Order: sequence, then structure tokens, then C-alpha cells
Amino acid sequence: MRGIVFKRRLTAAAFVKQFGEYNEKTHKYKIDATYLSFLNSFPLLVYVAGILIATLIGNRWGRRLVFCLMQLMCITGIAVTYSAKSFGQVLAGRCLVQAHIGMLEWLIPMYQAEIVPAAIRGRMVILFIFEHQSGALISSLICNFTSRRKDNSAWQIPVGLMFLLPSVALLLNWLVPESPRWLCRQGRYDDAAASLNHLYGCCKDYDAQEETALLKAGLEEADAASKGTWAEVFKGTNRRRTILAMSAAAFSMLSGNAFSSHYGTVFLKSIGAFDAFTGTMIQKAIVVCGPITSILVVDRIGRRKMFLIWGSFASAALITMASLGTHSPLSMGYKKGIVAMAIFFPYARIVSFGAMGTLLPAEVPHPRLRDKTCFVAWSTQNCLDFLTSFTLPYLLDDDYAGLGARVGFIYGGFAFLGILWGIFVLPELKGRSLEEIEEMFEQRVSAWKSRTWKSPNADSVGVQVTDFENDPTHHHIRHVDSSDKLAGLEELTTTVKSE
Repeated sequence: MRGIVFKRRLTAAAFVKQFGEYNEKTHKYKIDATYLSFLNSFPLLVYVAGILIATLIGNRWGRRLVFCLMQLMCITGIAVTYSAKSFGQVLAGRCLVQAHIGMLEWLIPMYQAEIVPAAIRGRMVILFIFEHQSGALISSLICNFTSRRKDNSAWQIPVGLMFLLPSVALLLNWLVPESPRWLCRQGRYDDAAASLNHLYGCCKDYDAQEETALLKAGLEEADAASKGTWAEVFKGTNRRRTILAMSAAAFSMLSGNAFSSHYGTVFLKSIGAFDAFTGTMIQKAIVVCGPITSILVVDRIGRRKMFLIWGSFASAALITMASLGTHSPLSMGYKKGIVAMAIFFPYARIVSFGAMGTLLPAEVPHPRLRDKTCFVAWSTQNCLDFLTSFTLPYLLDDDYAGLGARVGFIYGGFAFLGILWGIFVLPELKGRSLEEIEEMFEQRVSAWKSRTWKSPNADSVGVQVTDFENDPTHHHIRHVDSSDKLAGLEELTTTVKSE
């Protein structure tokens, strides 16, 4: 929502008059190109800084502190922007809000993956995408109606409304528990049990200390493979996980995110089949159906099937759009076909490439490297967002490449490569706890075997955590053979209860 408001306010006549310069020849106000360059480039750098700040703070002091700080940063940025009298203030406010967005995107998917049961983890993480897309739709509608105003309220009203969500989130932060998995990493087992009890205490006969014992055992088992240093991000089995997270983030951008989100209105206007605003609103409304679809199917049919089915739709839509664009001149029928594909494509992309770009970095990292792997993945996504956003105008503009709809061949090609990546590389993680996923990676299970894989040890920590999350009121730590390295889980329960 924040990003859409900041982009759309640039088109408000009152904003251009307030912060632009008057051109004697055209008798119109215009924002200097240098200022626009600063406004579009600096926030991308600050975004990375926001991710880094969140990584450092979240790793050492926890998720709740990051949650509170990012709300304060957002409120400060909005206040600076709302009261702005100079372009420098506008840029400063934009950068503060962008840092907040970086912290937000690093924190929320990872935090949701850490606190929810395996059976619904996919849909809960994808709720983050739903919030983003529904916020974009609402923001676009608000900006459209306020843009008709002649005074500064045309852009101040949308900016002022941005105060609402971070203010409410900050006031209700006491309802947000610290991540129990992060607390276990810090050795704070009593606090971890209290956090779990806060999350699941409404379940009758739920034993938070028993689950804490399992999380502790899983962490101790994982510590045998990694201690969580930056150097280990690309070593051993962590290399595969990091590359998976980075690849998902990369294909999320290379499959045409900039085309659908940043330049959708420009493209629809250039085609001229019908009113660009109407087309954009239809597109955004359909895009909101994307995360809804993901929420309904991701934990039913699994990550791989969802990605391959809707990813194929996205790739086909791009190639079809590009093929229609090769005809010259374009008849109204071809134009409508191009617009239909341009509207359908973002929906299919969100369900497939967009969902995996958010979900995979939250699920695959080693327990000690979650913060760092997410930093690498989101930084990769930001860099490619800049690259695709920077190059796309040159690909569309008639004064340069002038590809128009044929740009779909480029993004469709990347989407097709993404499908091949999904077939050969993407593992199935449906219904597995983070601890069982850790075990699966340590055993180097291939993507093709991941859907049917079962742990050779039915009493492994990962399997037990999965069972516990699926049925927390009837699960009890099972006895294991004394020769097994996991022997003593019941003693761990006693240890946790006494600590």
C-alpha cells in the first residue's frame, strides 16, 4: 500500500505544482528529471539497508523489536512526507518508508513461517501477499478519487491515510508473541514455552513445554551441521537452500513483475484498446484473486503442483501476448487479445512465481541461518527489481527497442526457464515442519523424490515436531532406541520444565 501511494502521488497535479518547476515554454509545472531519478533510485538502496538492519536486530534482539521499530520508521516517514515543503523532505520521507518496507518483507513471511503449524504454513505466509495486493488496489482507488482535487489534499489525503495501519499495529504490538524458535536459539526455553502457550494455549491439554523440548532437540541436532555464521550460508547443504531461496526470488522478478506492477498502466494506455485506468483497476482486482487462489491450493495440492500449473499459465500468457503483438498493424481484435493476456498474466504470476518468491525463503533456511538466508534472498529480489524496472522502459519505448507487447517473449522466456527450474529443482515442502524440512535437506533428498519422501527414522525430531503441530493435544514424545543420537527426548522435557 505504501509503495503505491508514493508512486501514484507523482501524477497528482497539486504535487507536481508544489515540488516541481514552472516551464516558461510549456507553461506547465514539471518535476525535474534529476529529482525523479533520486526518488526512484535512492529508495532501492535504502530498502537493502532496511533488510540489513532488520537482519542484525532480528538475529540478536528478536522479531518483536523489528516489528515495533519498522512501524515507528513508517510513521516517521509518513509524517516527514505529509509535512514536506521541499523535495528533500519528500525524498527523506520516501526513503524512511522504503526502509520500513525492506524490514517488513524480511520479517513477516519468516515470522509467520516460524509460528504457525506445518499444515497451514503455506497459506499463512501467502496472506502477506494478499495484504500487499489488496492494499495496492485500495490505494489506487483512493489516489484516483483524490487526484481530482486541485489543492495539496490531492496527495496529502492518501499519505495521511497511511498513518492508520502502522499506528494500529504499534498499539497492538503486545498481542504479537516473540518467535518460539528464535527464543530457543537464544537458549530462553521458558520464554519459548510461554510464547507457544500464548499461540496454542487455547487447545485443551496442549503441553507447551513438551513442544519446546522438541524444538530444543531439533536445534541441537541442526547445530551439528551449522553454527549460523555468514560463511556457512553457501557451504554444505546450506548452499542448496540459499540458491533455492535466491532462485525463487530471482524468477519472481524475471518473470515480469515490473511489467505487471510498475508499467502496467503505461502499457495498457499504449495499446489503446480501452481506458487505461479501467484496465488497470480490472487488472489489480484480478491480481488480488492470485493470493486468494494460492491460499486455497498451496497446502492442498502442494508447492510444486501449484507453481508448475500456474507458472505454465503465466508463461503461456506472456508468449501469447507477444505473438499477438507481432502483427502489424494491430486490429482491435488483436489489441483486445493483448490486453486480456496482460490482465490475466499478473494473476497467474502471483500464484506461481510471486508465491514461491515469498514462501521459499521463509521455509528452506537452516534454523541458525534463517535471518541471513532471508537477507540474501530479499536483496537478490531487490537488485533484480531495479534491473528489470530500469530496463523495461527502454524495451517498451518506440525511441529505443520499441518491443511493445513483444516484450512478452523476453519475460515469457524467463518464465519458461522458471518452469524447468520448478521441475528439476523445487522441492515439495507441504505438510512438513521446519525441523522435518531441515532433516530432508540434510539427507539431500532430490526435488523429484521430495513429495513422497519419509524420514527413515519414524521417531526423528522432525517427524515428531510435524506430528505435534498436526495434533498438539494428543502427541507425546515417543521413546527412541538408546543407541540413537536422539535418545533422551523425554529427559529434555524434564530439563525444559526445570529451567
